[in-house]
Amino acid sequence: MVTTNTIISLLPPYNNIITTIIFQQPSSSNRIEDSTEDVKLISIYSTKILPVVRDYHDIISASVNKIDDGNKMILTIDLAGDANKNEKYETVYLWLIYYTSNLHGRNQQQLYTVIIPNFPSDSNFENKNGWYLTIFNNTDSTYTLPLSKISGMPKNKVQVFVDPVFIGNPQSFNYVVSTMIRVNSTYLNKPPDYLVDSAPDGNELFWVKWFS
Repeated sequence: MVTTNTIISLLPPYNNIITTIIFQQPSSSNRIEDSTEDVKLISIYSTKILPVVRDYHDIISASVNKIDDGNKMILTIDLAGDANKNEKYETVYLWLIYYTSNLHGRNQQQLYTVIIPNFPSDSNFENKNGWYLTIFNNTDSTYTLPLSKISGMPKNKVQVFVDPVFIGNPQSFNYVVSTMIRVNSTYLNKPPDYLVDSAPDGNELFWVKWFS
């Protein structure tokens, strides 16, 4: 069983993560810049199917910003292509969010995964088509937001609006992001089959170990 402490021990060093303060004004300090054209298939789950890597798998940057007239934050991943054109297989965009909370005088690691899958119309995933959003509390092994259908994405980006209550209402947090592909539509209760890109750079081994 993969515990929160196990995942925390695998997390990238602090010089290779981004920390953001929720609801701060947009700044370069809460933004990840990623190398372009650095996508490649890294196997996580054994399969003979080799999907084609597309431009919408290529992360250019990621950022966290606030909504001026509300309490929500905007999680944005900028891409080299239009993710609405996803073909044949499930593409998953992941945010791993983690921070230390002080509850009853005790520091506790908190870990959440924001999962944004896309199921194209020509895929074999039954009863699923389009964009979805779900948030998983890895610390408590529960979903704070069940899988919910959402609208299409802006061109060349994946952008979702999230109430901080779903990630424990932190004042600030660390995050890393990735793009993954699931080719096997039979077994959904397992990790995706391939890691394709991650940001910041240099975290590929972390993602593979986390899902292995």
